[in-house]
Amino acid sequence: MIPQRFVTEYPDRCRQLLEMLEPQARDANLVGSFALLVASAAFTIPFARMTEMRHPLGRPESGLSGAIRRLKRNSFLEAPFWNGTAPGFFRYARIVNDPESAKDWRDEAGNHPIDSTETKNGNTVLWTIRHALAHGNVVFLDKNGHEEPGNQLRFLAFLCKHDDERSHRVVIFGEEDFLTFLKAWIAWLQTFEREGKFLFSEAAA
Repeated sequence: MIPQRFVTEYPDRCRQLLEMLEPQARDANLVGSFALLVASAAFTIPFARMTEMRHPLGRPESGLSGAIRRLKRNSFLEAPFWNGTAPGFFRYARIVNDPESAKDWRDEAGNHPIDSTETKNGNTVLWTIRHALAHGNVVFLDKNGHEEPGNQLRFLAFLCKHDDERSHRVVIFGEEDFLTFLKAWIAWLQTFEREGKFLFSEAAA
C-alpha cells in the first residue's frame, strides 16, 4: 500500500519490520548491525523529509521541522522522544586529534570519548548521527572503546566533521541503547498530527 503520509507511515512500517526481525538478529548476535540497518531507513530518510527546506518532494511539515529545531534548547538526554527515560549509555564528544584510530581518540580534556563528560543539544546530536550514517562514518567499538577486529561489539560510534573543519564530533551509544533510541524516535514521529492533505510525496501540486 502506498502511504498517505510517508514521513510518519514509512518509519512505522520500519517498526513493524523491526519487531518481526529483532529476535533473529539477537539470536545471531547481530544487534548492532541490525540497528544500523534500521537506522539507515527509519532515521535517515524521515529526518531528511523533516529538515531539508528545499527537498525535491516538497517543504517539510512545519510541526515536524519545528520540533527538530526546538531540540536545540535542551540536551539530547532531555529530548521529548525519551519520555523521561534516558538511554543506558550515551556519550557526545569533540575529537581534537586524528580520528583514524579509535583507541587514540581524545576530547578537549584529554579523555577518550567513552569517558567524556561533554553534553550537547538534541539537534546537534541528531545531525551528527545523520551525517555519520549518510557518509558511512560509523565505527564499531569494544568494551574499551577500541576498534579491535574479533572483539565483542559494545558501542556504536557516529562521527562527522565539526564546524571548525579541524576536529570531529562523535556520538556513542551502547549497542542496545542505539536500538532503544530508534524505537523511541519512531514512536515520537507518530505523535505529530497530519498537516494538510499530503499524499505520498507530501509535495504541493
